[in-house]
Amino acid sequence: DGFVDPFRLTMDSYWKYQAEKERKLYAVLDSFQQNNGQTAITDGRYVNVLKIFLTAITPGEYQAHRGFAMLGRQVPNVGLRIAAQMQSLDELRHAQTQIHSCSHYNKYFDGLHSFSYQHDRVWYLSVVKSFFDDARTSGPFEFLIAIGFSFEYVLTNLLFVPFMSGAAYNGDLSTVTFGFSAQSDESRHMTLGLEAIKFILEQHEDNAAIVQR
Repeated sequence: DGFVDPFRLTMDSYWKYQAEKERKLYAVLDSFQQNNGQTAITDGRYVNVLKIFLTAITPGEYQAHRGFAMLGRQVPNVGLRIAAQMQSLDELRHAQTQIHSCSHYNKYFDGLHSFSYQHDRVWYLSVVKSFFDDARTSGPFEFLIAIGFSFEYVLTNLLFVPFMSGAAYNGDLSTVTFGFSAQSDESRHMTLGLEAIKFILEQHEDNAAIVQR
């Protein structure tokens, strides 16, 4: 009952904030498609990076969406329910915008059409799948730490920032735009994960060893 949503966003402000980002994002995507932006890529091998991203990261975003949707339905605390609901919507939006951004390349390059099918069968993704399966079947605060803290920090700092830089270097403006659109959400997600850790540590001194593990 003592958990506090660190952002305290209302649904009204959330919709307005996200709608503005959507307008900017899809304006860039439309322009990229109308101007055949795929012809401006500096290195054709870059498309293989998109295939890996779409196969590995996008299904992970969708798994996070499902996990936060379940968390929002089942946890009685109002602040945590609202925060989980908004993050669930964020994660679904990220998956959708990534699919929309890559769908343009699917018209011109092979290997992007069956990413969800491949996600269940490519061996190097077994670790990611196992991580999300374990997180979604754990308790609410274990899930918050696993996804809101561990996964979001790795995803944001080690993947999104350098990947967007690489996309910009290769002339892929659509990927750059969806990355930066998602990046502002990630800062809110990381804060929720930190708040969960802070809350657990405040409950009892014995929890420090649990959180560290």
